Amino acid sequence: MDVDLRLVRYFLVMSEELHFTAAARRLYVSQPALSNQIRRLETQLGAQLFDRSPRGVTLTAAGDAFLPHARGALEAIRSGVADATAAAQRDQVLRIDVLHTNLATPRAVLARLRDRLPSFRLEITSRGTREQQQRLLAGELDLALCGSTARCPDGVMQRIIRREALGVALPARHPLASAESVAVRELTDELHYLPQDDLAPEWNEFVLACCRTAGFAPRRHPASGSSAAELVKAGECVALGLLSTPYPPGVVVRPLAAGVPPYGWSLRWRDSPRTPAAALAVLRSLD
Repeated sequence: MDVDLRLVRYFLVMSEELHFTAAARRLYVSQPALSNQIRRLETQLGAQLFDRSPRGVTLTAAGDAFLPHARGALEAIRSGVADATAAAQRDQVLRIDVLHTNLATPRAVLARLRDRLPSFRLEITSRGTREQQQRLLAGELDLALCGSTARCPDGVMQRIIRREALGVALPARHPLASAESVAVRELTDELHYLPQDDLAPEWNEFVLACCRTAGFAPRRHPASGSSAAELVKAGECVALGLLSTPYPPGVVVRPLAAGVPPYGWSLRWRDSPRTPAAALAVLRSLD
């Protein structure tokens, strides 16, 4: 037998009030409509649930017997809805590429997401700007974090969420290591570390533009598998970078002198049914 749960709820309210007018008021229905629905439930069950007399309304023996089961049915539905909602929240996945998980802004983005959206499961990658664009357009990513100067393809939205000051990483014994700040033009004769072009071409172009503005084209260190930290520590090169970038002992980071613009970080996403509105709301700004 299929019983309408709405009728079960009407029955429970009526069993508490034992007054059709009061119960109808609680249920926001008319008294005749409530009477009709109770009769409908009694017809479905094949039993009278209430005695109606001039002295008032009382539960019948059948009503008394049905009452605990009706309460249990509604409570089971409420519990099931709560469990389903919690499970759905646990199943929420946010696919994000952040370029480098060891940099300050990517770390801040991930920390903010974990703090503000604890029900989301993060799938984090670091595959580079070019792959980000392809994966966003293909629907394989929900969010991407990259430099604001990277080319933004049609169909992709972006928002600058943070700007960071720049510095230069120097070997500890470099003549400029004790300087309060370093002008880019003072690095004219140095070998410069730049990452692979397919990882962050927008960063390399930003560095090259800073050097061009200072009046020179930098000589690039022919590094292949070594990291910037290893090469700078060994005294083989210098590396322009974000002032917040961590380096090991043996490397000194000095801020760049005034006149160099800060580096902008952008969030990017595809405008689609999977637009990560909740994540965008908590990442409106990291400044």
